[in-house]
Amino acid sequence: MIQRWLLLAVALLTAPNLADAQAVVGVPVSGPDPYAMVPATNNPYWWGQGFAFPTTSCIKDRFWVEVDYLLMRTDGMDVPALVTTSPNGTSAGDAGVLGREGTKILYGNGELNEGSANGARLRSGMWFRQGRWAIEGEFFRLRNSTETFSSSNDGTSILARPYFDIVSGDQASEVIAFPGTVAGGVQVSSSSELRSGLINFRRSLIPLSMLGTGDGCDPPDRVDWIVGYRVVELKDDLTIGERRDSISSPSSLEISRSDSFTTKNQFNGLQLGVVYLAHFRRASLESMIRVALGNNQQSASIRGGSTINDSGTTNNFTGGLLAQRTNIGDYQRDEFTMIPELGLNLGFRVTRCLHANIGYSLIYFPNVWRAGDQIDTDVNPGLIPPESVTLVGSARPQFRAVEDDYWAHGLNFGATLKF
Repeated sequence: MIQRWLLLAVALLTAPNLADAQAVVGVPVSGPDPYAMVPATNNPYWWGQGFAFPTTSCIKDRFWVEVDYLLMRTDGMDVPALVTTSPNGTSAGDAGVLGREGTKILYGNGELNEGSANGARLRSGMWFRQGRWAIEGEFFRLRNSTETFSSSNDGTSILARPYFDIVSGDQASEVIAFPGTVAGGVQVSSSSELRSGLINFRRSLIPLSMLGTGDGCDPPDRVDWIVGYRVVELKDDLTIGERRDSISSPSSLEISRSDSFTTKNQFNGLQLGVVYLAHFRRASLESMIRVALGNNQQSASIRGGSTINDSGTTNNFTGGLLAQRTNIGDYQRDEFTMIPELGLNLGFRVTRCLHANIGYSLIYFPNVWRAGDQIDTDVNPGLIPPESVTLVGSARPQFRAVEDDYWAHGLNFGATLKF
C-alpha cells in the first residue's frame, strides 16, 4: 500500500491531472481535483489569456519572499611563510631561517580562510501588469571566514618570523623564542567576508502566449531579462602579533610588535542577465545567468607598531616587522570589473503559498586586493624599530598593489512564500 502511494506522489508531478495520476497507479482518490483546469472565462488572474485557475485552490503568486541558508566554498588568500621553527641546537643565525637545514614552517606559505562558509540570502519581488514585468531585490552575506594561530614557549624551543634581508641578500628571521636566551610567542588572526546587494527590474523576454498556457495552478514557462544595480563587497583582515622577553641577562627587555593588513573591494555597477523559469506539476526549475559591469574600488590599509620596555623604560615606535614606515598607510584605486554569476534553483510546492527550495550558485569576483597578497617579505633590517642611525640599502618593505581573483560557490536551502 505504501509503495502505491509513493507511485501516486511521483505521478502527480508529471500527470496532467489527478484522474490520470490515479489511473497510472490504481489508487482510489475521492474528492474534486484541486488542480483541474477551469474555463478561461472571466479570468480574474494576471497570468495571461487562454486559461484560468480555480478560485478555491490557486494563488496569484504576485508577491514573493525567499529566504535561503547558504553553504558555500570560498577562495582563500595567499600568504607567505609567517612563523617558523628549527631543532634545538641550531645556531641563532640559522634559527627559523627559510632554506636552512631543519627549518620547518609552522604557519603560512599557503591559503588562509579557504573552505566552507555559512551565510544567508533574502530575495523579494512583485509582478506587475499581468506578469509582464517585476521589481525584485536581493541581499546575501557570507559570514566571516576566520582562522587563528598561536604558539609560544618559555625559551625551551625555537620560534621565529622569517623574512628576506635585502642588505645581505639572503634569508633571515626575527627570533621570538630561543633556548636559554629569549622566551616569547606569536599570534596570527585572519578573516574574510563577502556581501552583496542588488535591485532589478525583470521583463518578459518572450510573450507569454508563445510559452504555452500552463497546467493547472502552474503558470507557463517563461524567459525574462533583468537589468538593475548591484553592490558587492569583499573584505580581508590579517594581523600578526609577537612578544618576546629576554631571559639571558639580569636586565629586563620586553619587545612587542604588531603588523596589520586590511583590504576592501567595493563594487558598484550595472546588473544584466537572463532567467529561465520552467514549471512542472508541483515543482519549478529556475536557471539564471547574470553579469555585473562597473567600478571596483580597491583599498588597503597597513599598520604596524612596536613597544620596547627596557628595564622599566617604555618607548613606542612606528613599524613592526613586515609593516614599516615605508609601506604603512592607506592606498586606493579604481578599476573596471565584470562579475559573472550562475544560479540554479529547484522549487517544490509544499502548500498553496509555501515552496521549498534547493539550489546551486557560483560568483566570480576578479581583480581584487587580498590582504595576504599585500605582504612584502623583503625587509631592510635597519628599519626594524629601533631604527639604525644610518640606513644602508633601499627602503623596504613596500606596498605592492597585487591583484588576485576571488570565487565562491555552493548550495542554498530555503523556502519561498508566495502571495
